Amino acid sequence: MPVDKTMVQGQPGTPLSKLKTQRSHNLLVLSNPLTGQEQNFLSWYSGVYLEALLASENVLQVQHYDPHEVDITRGAHAPLPYRYLSIIELSIDGAQAAEALIHSIQALHNTEASAQNVATWLYYPISEQVGCSSTLSDSMLTLAFANPVSGCEDEFREWYSTRHIRHALNIPALISGQCFELTQYQHTGSGDALYKVVAIYEQEGTPEDIIASFSSLPPGTFDFPSMHNKAFAEWVYRPLTISTEVR
Repeated sequence: MPVDKTMVQGQPGTPLSKLKTQRSHNLLVLSNPLTGQEQNFLSWYSGVYLEALLASENVLQVQHYDPHEVDITRGAHAPLPYRYLSIIELSIDGAQAAEALIHSIQALHNTEASAQNVATWLYYPISEQVGCSSTLSDSMLTLAFANPVSGCEDEFREWYSTRHIRHALNIPALISGQCFELTQYQHTGSGDALYKVVAIYEQEGTPEDIIASFSSLPPGTFDFPSMHNKAFAEWVYRPLTISTEVR
């Protein structure tokens, strides 16, 4: 069968060129300001640092978040030990292609006087996005970080990405969800990536709405047959900046 050279060369509108605008990975960047330096950190974080990320090759979108003060787990699980979260959507040919960006991010934090060392965790999607994407530019996210019971890794992966991600949308405040798995390649920086899977849910209700839903749902709505309940973290994040895309 003849090869279409325009597809190989990536001419505008061909399938190959479209790959450059399609997400392959999510890079989660977790950071803290130095004590007493939060305002300086935020100025840098939403200014020079954000501009550097957007100028980086293969970056499609950048969004900064901070954790909501309401704990939807009601103390059952400790939050991550980081004040700020960036979700960077990438289009790369394999996880190792993120290496230059990760090193750049770590160097930016290391040279910023108001910033502590940073953690960089790289994930790839293992499910479709279920539900409906939010129409709000400032919608909050619920992130659930999870691990399988030892020996149940394959069962856990299938259960989470095909069943639980759908069942979670029984909570009215959650309108969409997608599962991501930790890549084999990692350059984690200040904190090891301790969670095999992260589920990212868009929400249009409040954290209080989520808490109220837990007690109103019918028994058996959720089951966790292969999840390590003690190796779990969940928190609501609100955007610090309006979602910024590169196209």
